Amino acid sequence: MTLPPLRSVTTGLYMITAVCGLVDAVCFLALGGVFAEMMTGNLLLLALSLGTGATLGNSARYVPAILAFVAGALLGGRLLRGPQKMQERRIGFAVEWLILLAATAVAWLGQPDDRNAAGQAVVVLLALAMGLQNAMVRVHGVPDLATNVMTVTFTAIFADSRFAGGDNRNWTRRLASVGLFCLSAATGALLLRVGVVWPLLLASVLFGAAMIPLVFGADRAK
Repeated sequence: MTLPPLRSVTTGLYMITAVCGLVDAVCFLALGGVFAEMMTGNLLLLALSLGTGATLGNSARYVPAILAFVAGALLGGRLLRGPQKMQERRIGFAVEWLILLAATAVAWLGQPDDRNAAGQAVVVLLALAMGLQNAMVRVHGVPDLATNVMTVTFTAIFADSRFAGGDNRNWTRRLASVGLFCLSAATGALLLRVGVVWPLLLASVLFGAAMIPLVFGADRAK
């Protein structure tokens, strides 16, 4: 039986994908070229910075986001190992939403950029939220639906296509993931023209909507 959209975890994960694109756009374009949720990018940029002999300040700018993400992932992992898994999951998503709202409030009040404390606070809050989020979504197990790093999903669109002798398995889900991520990142970049707060506000609204299927929907999609 097909679940209604707001009962399907898949719907919630698509919304999470859009949240990730918006958050990446804000942090990378407006807050110093770091990522709050794509740790592959931070680790690579940090390694390249160190390898090319950049100044300590340029190299160290990635560290707060990495450490905050680690803290969020640890919190998410701890919650998911509690005695009441569903209840802890609801708590985890609620905490993440509150952190996103806090980051949005700081952006509204503090005019963050890549040089001030407000900008650093927004990056840390977003990275904390994204670490928690990545730990939480791991339990849902929806095949071929990526929420952040798109390389494997993007590759599979072509490697499993009929042109490559494949069966086009889950191609719509894969294409929707990549498309939503790119569309949301582009939307975030566009909204940054009028202020950092607007893409974060949209991300907070989307995540609030995503909580409905993620918390109350079916545990897994096939």
